[in-house]
Amino acid sequence: MKSSTPNQAPLAGPHDVAIIGTGFSGIAAATALLKEGVRDFVMFERSEDIGGTWLVNRYPGAEVDLESHIYSFSFEPHDWTRTHADWRELLGYLQGVARKWGLYERTLLETGVAEVTWDEPSRTWTIIDEAGVTHGPFKAVISAVGFLNTPLIPPFLRGETVFEGDLCHTSTWRDELSLEGKDVGVLGTGSSAVQVVTEAERQGRSVKVFQIEPNWLLPKEARDFSPAERRWNRIKPVYYFRRYRLYLDYDLRQYRASHARVDGRVNKKRLAAARAYLHQEMGDKPELERLLTPQFSVEARRTVISDTYYRSLRSPKVELVPHAVADVTPTGVVDATGEKHDLDMIVLATGFDAANFISTYRTTGENGVVLREQWEGGAEAFLGVMTPNFPNFFMIFGPNTSGIPLVTYYEAQARFAAKQVRRLASGKASKITVKSYLHDFYNRRLQRRLDKTVWNEVSNYFQGTSGKVVSQWPFSPTSYLLGLRLAGRFGTDAT
Repeated sequence: MKSSTPNQAPLAGPHDVAIIGTGFSGIAAATALLKEGVRDFVMFERSEDIGGTWLVNRYPGAEVDLESHIYSFSFEPHDWTRTHADWRELLGYLQGVARKWGLYERTLLETGVAEVTWDEPSRTWTIIDEAGVTHGPFKAVISAVGFLNTPLIPPFLRGETVFEGDLCHTSTWRDELSLEGKDVGVLGTGSSAVQVVTEAERQGRSVKVFQIEPNWLLPKEARDFSPAERRWNRIKPVYYFRRYRLYLDYDLRQYRASHARVDGRVNKKRLAAARAYLHQEMGDKPELERLLTPQFSVEARRTVISDTYYRSLRSPKVELVPHAVADVTPTGVVDATGEKHDLDMIVLATGFDAANFISTYRTTGENGVVLREQWEGGAEAFLGVMTPNFPNFFMIFGPNTSGIPLVTYYEAQARFAAKQVRRLASGKASKITVKSYLHDFYNRRLQRRLDKTVWNEVSNYFQGTSGKVVSQWPFSPTSYLLGLRLAGRFGTDAT
């Protein structure tokens, strides 16, 4: 049951911290603050409830690509029903954690942030929400909005369209929508698309998948846990052993970016596995196998994980259209060759403007510097958590911190921010900034390393407008955790 703050009055006035966003990273920030003894904070959430990605991404078939044991908080084990949880279980988990830690009482729901502004004389931040209400002042701000929050919509489908059927982006799925018995068109072939296609093939009358380019795909091996496995998982040492084993596997896989270099052992292994999986599923359909074979290196774009997509494409109900959609008609779409396709429903699995960090609100720092202008051409930050000209401003899932396992990164960034905020809340400092020379040195080294990866090979959502890779972390998670711990000691100036 949703538990919301009835009005803004109890949260008015000055506070130590504002947290923007209440998904995984926002909850990580809030719980880290509480562990550090910082209790005076306000959380801002533009949606009607806590949950972030898993509140809005509720399309049919939506589930996580990472194993449940590792895609969860280290301090909050859970009796997972599946190896890879679906959106309902993840949303219930997040809201349960929020209730347990008393976060609803600190949250302003349906309160989107429009502007965040630094005031140098008072050394505080002020927030203006989308309704024009001013909040604060705050000694610090923690931005936990992630970067998969601005949907990419084809120009001809923005605003009002002539299409008379159902039209929806995967991130704005409405509960009343149904695939049942419909002729469904799916635009895109990424992680969300393959999940929708599976459900559309199961429920719909027909499915057309509009593919601009194929993606490399590996099996997910997702399944329900057996009753015996769930009994074992409830034993904490067993639970944490399984979690650690997953962490170690990801850590070794990403050592020296072995997964993201053409000459990397892991990259070669994944390429061979992807080719074998494609041939196994489509070897008797050579034309489909050809259309589904990418012309770029594995990992150059996000590798799709699915047990069901290839099987769905084999169904007589499903047609792979190897062309983009160029226009929309009242009864369907027109592809790039000019062919018309009649549809009852169009599902946009077209992804997000992922390279545009902190795009949902305007952030103005020292001397009137606007963050989106400072980051024009490509966002950058010191270990993804702080950037020059923005004191007392901390980021979770900031630039170049996309690595696996994601929640481990969130928790580390939240600890870093909470320890810095504790200094502000206790009065030991009033202004904490990142050391500019370390920030610049770090980003130069980081880009040199990223230049050696396949992420520069083709256009993808990892890159900013200048072509610079702005989202990916090119080392192991352990190296990131160690770097962030050192940054907490030596990377900031406090006055």
